[in-house]
Amino acid sequence: MPRSSIKVIKNLGFKVEDVRDIGLGSAKDEEIIEYANKNNRIIITRDIDFGEVLRYPKHPGAIILRLPYTFTAREINKRLEDFLGSISKNEVKNAIIIVELERYRKRSIE
Repeated sequence: MPRSSIKVIKNLGFKVEDVRDIGLGSAKDEEIIEYANKNNRIIITRDIDFGEVLRYPKHPGAIILRLPYTFTAREINKRLEDFLGSISKNEVKNAIIIVELERYRKRSIE
């Protein structure tokens, strides 16, 4: 995720931490999930591995951006802003949400 996404997320009223700023920049996915569980944080990522509910059955939720790899930071942030602005904060809890170009899919993980 671009560092500039932090500002987009904060501007929409969400609390945000970047893994690079909390010592988890090179952490394994399992460590990030563990941190998210302990701190009740939703993961926003482009890494589709976080959506594997069989591999990670317990975590507070994830928003996975499935956008073209050619997207610039500006294009990623615009899609992220559009998506986060269209949903309530409660919708992202305990769910895996896949955000694509024209739609999003949600799967509860409770």
